[in-house]
Amino acid sequence: MGKKKNLNGLPNSLIQQYFSTMFYYEKGYMADWIWNAANEKSVKDIRIDIINQKVFPQELQITQITSQLHFLQQTIGKELINNGFPDDFIMKAVFEIYISPENRIRKIFGCLAILEDKDGNVYRSRPYAEMAYENNFQVYKPTLSERLSRIFINKS
Repeated sequence: MGKKKNLNGLPNSLIQQYFSTMFYYEKGYMADWIWNAANEKSVKDIRIDIINQKVFPQELQITQITSQLHFLQQTIGKELINNGFPDDFIMKAVFEIYISPENRIRKIFGCLAILEDKDGNVYRSRPYAEMAYENNFQVYKPTLSERLSRIFINKS
């Protein structure tokens, strides 16, 4: 078995990889998709489960946000094997994301990566501040009531 201290940098690597310019999907980077989806749904706390490819709250469980998570799973597996651990040694890997009201204008949110291994050891990233780069775009199709309200507001 490898040295666990070699895994301390893994949470930081996962955040840097997920929010890098390598992870672009259609109209934006992962930070853009998270930012716009969270704004549309008025969400300020987001949790992304990398291992199970789940996003909480459920309304943010969209392909654009989850599409790159399998690459992060591969990174975890490779890092474990390269350091002498079985590829299933990490049992939990999550991003905890928080959009504070103070940073909403600047399109900045905080992210922390937390990993837990089979022995119960927890590995935490340093706190990261991420910024949405692209112009705001619509993530979800408007509901019928939203479309009707726009029509009536524009006629007033």
